[in-house]
Amino acid sequence: MNKKVFYAILICVIIAGAIVIATMGLKTDITYSKNLRLDIYLGKEYTREEIEQVAKEVFGNERMQLQQVEYYGDMFTITLPQEVEELDSKIEQLTNKLNEKLGLELKKENIAKVYQPHIRLSSVLKPYLVPLAISMIVILAYVMIRFRKIGVWKTLAFYVLTVLASELLYLSILAICRVPINRLVTPIGLAIYVIVITVVTAKQEKKLVVYQEENK
Repeated sequence: MNKKVFYAILICVIIAGAIVIATMGLKTDITYSKNLRLDIYLGKEYTREEIEQVAKEVFGNERMQLQQVEYYGDMFTITLPQEVEELDSKIEQLTNKLNEKLGLELKKENIAKVYQPHIRLSSVLKPYLVPLAISMIVILAYVMIRFRKIGVWKTLAFYVLTVLASELLYLSILAICRVPINRLVTPIGLAIYVIVITVVTAKQEKKLVVYQEENK
């Protein structure tokens, strides 16, 4: 593919992503949205699959996240959107079905409701900002020393623009495709950062070798 065409497509995707973020925002996973957590202590050990089957029967296609809390498998949490209709009725159904299928004697009052606020994505990213800034400063300092013979400023600009473009592209794809922002998004973004730095450095090393061969 022609480089100009590739860069044009890249710019269009990033602009489209920016428009989507400005108008619709990013789609967040239920963990980061306003949600309701149901804490269920069963008193006996059960598998995640057993609890999930009962929860799906009660809440149907509702967005839901089920997690085993205790090591012994006797406590689970079910995270749901706060807008669940007929919540009290469904909690009662959940209690009855757990009792029926698992042979328990739970009461509706045994299921604790915890309302959790929306989590700002900036607060999720904040712990990573300082380490990323430090790593980038160290990398750029290395680049200035290592590749000074093939053009310091050109190399620095290449690094910064490539990293910035790759992360903006990643964010734009998430926004356009409406991929929910969850706990995996940040690690994947960091992995992209490392891969891009590695690939760019490898290219610069090749340029340096060619330069040294030509100027022996």
